[in-house]
Amino acid sequence: MSTIKDVAKAANVSISTVSRVLNNSGYCSAKTKEKVYKAVEELKFQKSMVATAMIKKQTSTLGLIIPDIKNIFYGELTRAIEDQAHQYGFNVILCNTDNDLDKEAEYLNFLLRKGIDGIIFSTPEINDKNIKEVMKDRPDFPMILLGSQVENVRLDEVLVDNFEGGYQAVQHLLESGHRKIGYIGGQEESYATVERYKGYSKALEDYGVQSGNLYVRLDEFKIQSGYNQGKELLSLPDRPTAIFAANDAIAVGVYKAARELDITIPTELSVIGFDDSQFAEIVFPELTTIRTPIADMGEKTVELVAKIIKEGKNFKETITFQPTLIERGSTAVLNEKYVVEKYPS
Repeated sequence: MSTIKDVAKAANVSISTVSRVLNNSGYCSAKTKEKVYKAVEELKFQKSMVATAMIKKQTSTLGLIIPDIKNIFYGELTRAIEDQAHQYGFNVILCNTDNDLDKEAEYLNFLLRKGIDGIIFSTPEINDKNIKEVMKDRPDFPMILLGSQVENVRLDEVLVDNFEGGYQAVQHLLESGHRKIGYIGGQEESYATVERYKGYSKALEDYGVQSGNLYVRLDEFKIQSGYNQGKELLSLPDRPTAIFAANDAIAVGVYKAARELDITIPTELSVIGFDDSQFAEIVFPELTTIRTPIADMGEKTVELVAKIIKEGKNFKETITFQPTLIERGSTAVLNEKYVVEKYPS
């Protein structure tokens, strides 16, 4: 295997010159670069990533921690991050925690031992103890929270305005005449669950609707959760006429529950989701949902972490993207007469 010393000898230049050419650092004439590249090609020389990492104290590697790769949202998000990271010269190590804090801790330790340059952490729990421990031990380590916040920890964050999205979703249903509106969220400690619920509650309050928690169910951001909780809500004697699902996967589960109970969407039940993932246009009728700019958020996150690594400091910056209501066929103006006749209170 050829070494950098062999390349220097073949090109008749110093080792430091070869290093400058290969790392694109410092000035070298076009003629010198040509000699070095020719020697590299002839000797089939490959830079040692380990040696480069030791010299630069960087590995050109990012860790990406997500809770559930089976969730289509995270599939789309991972793709956006990986594509953008490639543009910046980073490789990405993907870690799927399955919403397990112990597994999450193992991944964090693994990534830190690997000497990675930074970590993108997507939607941890609000009180995530693992992040708090890392920040206590390594307060300057480049870590960005994507889609979430952690209480009592100040980090760089890239968010969507979950409160606003929840408000828009319920406002749309309220202005369509619905007053009995269900909410099916994910995990109780999830930032997205909490903030979207706050938006749900505020919209009801602003429109003078008192519902308590009769129509609120929390579970996981999964199709099965939407099915289980949706079936429970739709089996109530005074069932909701509309359901706000905290993500599109939950909404798909609600579709399944409604179909089994012979409840037609949107004639008898309006459903609205969150994210505008690929699910939204696959189901029938197509899903009204709140669009999260997934690709833009992923790209901005990589841009920010690259800036932190380059400048050697955290900015403690919060970048918030605005959600958008995408109206499709799963919501409709409430036909009160039909609902009252078929489902007497």
